[in-house]
Amino acid sequence: MSTNEAALRQRSFKEKMGSMGNNLSLIIAIIGLCIAMSIASPHFFTFNNMMNILLASAITLIRASGATIAMITGGMDLSQNSVGAIAGVVCSTASLSMGAPLWVVILIGIGVGLGFGAINGVLIAYLKINPIITTIATMQIFRGIAWLITDVTLQVSDKSWIFMGRGYIGDLVPVSVIIAFGFFFLAFFLLKYTRFGRQVYMVGGNEVASRLSGINANKVKFICYLISGLAAGFAGMLVAGQVGAALPQNGDGTEMDVISAIVLGGLSLSGGRGSMVGTLLGILVLQIVANGLQLLSVSQYLQWVITGCILVLAVLIDVIRSGALKKQ
Repeated sequence: MSTNEAALRQRSFKEKMGSMGNNLSLIIAIIGLCIAMSIASPHFFTFNNMMNILLASAITLIRASGATIAMITGGMDLSQNSVGAIAGVVCSTASLSMGAPLWVVILIGIGVGLGFGAINGVLIAYLKINPIITTIATMQIFRGIAWLITDVTLQVSDKSWIFMGRGYIGDLVPVSVIIAFGFFFLAFFLLKYTRFGRQVYMVGGNEVASRLSGINANKVKFICYLISGLAAGFAGMLVAGQVGAALPQNGDGTEMDVISAIVLGGLSLSGGRGSMVGTLLGILVLQIVANGLQLLSVSQYLQWVITGCILVLAVLIDVIRSGALKKQ
């Protein structure tokens, strides 16, 4: 084994230990938050409220399942909510005007997501435009397209679509939560147990080295943005079912919710490090905080301040951790 290979393996081991430590810290934080919120509010630690937290986490988890994969390559996708808005209004239009059944609506949502994800992929992977700049621009463009399609609220009348969005299995578990965890496990398997998943980490960790080892980095990045778009499109369709209506302004102003959870979950903004387990834990931390603050009747504006501070803290920890790894 060469000195370089030994060093790379040693660093990989240290990164895995760091990821495990981050996940353990988040689990401890979740337990601590649950204890604190239970003391502060008798309504917090109830089955119904736990389901409410999971229900509030469902859409974010679906979006994050795609965004995490793109961000591990060192990328970013701020356009997901805008893609979801387009998917929602297009799906609703198809359902209302053509009587499209649910399976067609689902395919349309996925197709819209793939189409706009491909646009991001081409701009970032092949035209080499900075992913933050690209997705800020496409976020605005896609949102404008949603408004051009319709400037009114489109009602969802398909009962099966509404059931998928806000129905319950056995009056206990929300259907959307089951779907969200389906996306989570698919993304988890893809990243951890497939060749493509290993390539994603290699491209994010060192793109030049990945190219020298024979990986088509452009193709890997392009596929990652396809996946992120797919998740966004499906989530947008599901949101319409939850709300019972499709709105062109759906998700506007909440673009950082997914990014905050992913970064809090231990993903490195420079790429090469991150996991779906960390992302899930990050989402739960933020949703528990949000739910607890709502039960305590804390001002929405103060909630934004608190969640923003959590994001700053998560980024600061990432900067410190990345610096420590480079020194090693």
